[in-house]
Amino acid sequence: MKDINEYRKYLPDYLKKYHGITNPKKFFRCLNPEHGDEHPSMIYTPKYNICKCFACGVHYDIFSLVKLDFHLSSFQEQIKKVEELFLNYVPEKSEFNQKIIKYDYTNYFNKCIKNIHETNYLLQRGISQELIDKYRIGYDNERQLVIFPINKYCYYARSVNNDLKLKSKGNSDIWNKHYFLNGSKEDLIYVTEGIIDSLSLEMVDNKVKTTSINGVGNINSLIQAIKKSNYKGAIVITFDNDESGIKASKELKEKLSCLGVKSYDCNLSAFVDNAKDINEALVKNKKKLKESFQYINALYKYDNYLRTEKEGEDIVL
Repeated sequence: MKDINEYRKYLPDYLKKYHGITNPKKFFRCLNPEHGDEHPSMIYTPKYNICKCFACGVHYDIFSLVKLDFHLSSFQEQIKKVEELFLNYVPEKSEFNQKIIKYDYTNYFNKCIKNIHETNYLLQRGISQELIDKYRIGYDNERQLVIFPINKYCYYARSVNNDLKLKSKGNSDIWNKHYFLNGSKEDLIYVTEGIIDSLSLEMVDNKVKTTSINGVGNINSLIQAIKKSNYKGAIVITFDNDESGIKASKELKEKLSCLGVKSYDCNLSAFVDNAKDINEALVKNKKKLKESFQYINALYKYDNYLRTEKEGEDIVL
């Protein structure tokens, strides 16, 4: 375990990753759930490693925010959660230091790829060996984590023993980010919450263009990726079939609209026995998921085709 004070320095990255606050040096809306902050009044203070609201007076360090966000009671639970969230944390660029620090995970990825046959975690979840090989997915047998390389400076990890999801710090948390580059108006990209959901879509259509934000807290990272690539195509939002996924879908749709990007909101997993996410739908009934996908994909492609001539109406399923 690292020194507790060292963990406190991670607050700017926590704000960015889990609250979508891209620049904590500027005022943002207060994170106090009891404060209806109409005007941004909270800011990060690097001297004390806290964020403070100058309207209601509340202040948080990383542990008190984790306590609030994950409903944790004891300080030991808060420390453990911060350790989980920042496992193998490597700062790419400090928000308050111009020094750039990167760690190349290539050797680690190669080691993990050799171990992938030591787990059948993805195979049990309906993901083929062909896709595992395509994306060079590996397995860390010491930590019992499936490793999904995103770029050589970043990976996404998932425990094979529980629902623990972990990310390293890196250039991007967006899976298949390259799809946004040089996109035409006819392009249709499916955006999921998790990489396994994107892989599940590929299991029913190997020509689908799908990307993953790896958690609803990374919506702003997706928006930035779309803006930088000047993407002109359409987006299909296929987040999880739960309260948080539905709320995040609405948020993303509004932000895409502000960018002038056409989007469709589709709760695809609900088509298959009201599954909670696309992967669960794949495991429950792959045939039904495929049929549902083919149906809505045809609708969206046609509507998107009309958009190249004139703006069509949104279709919500």
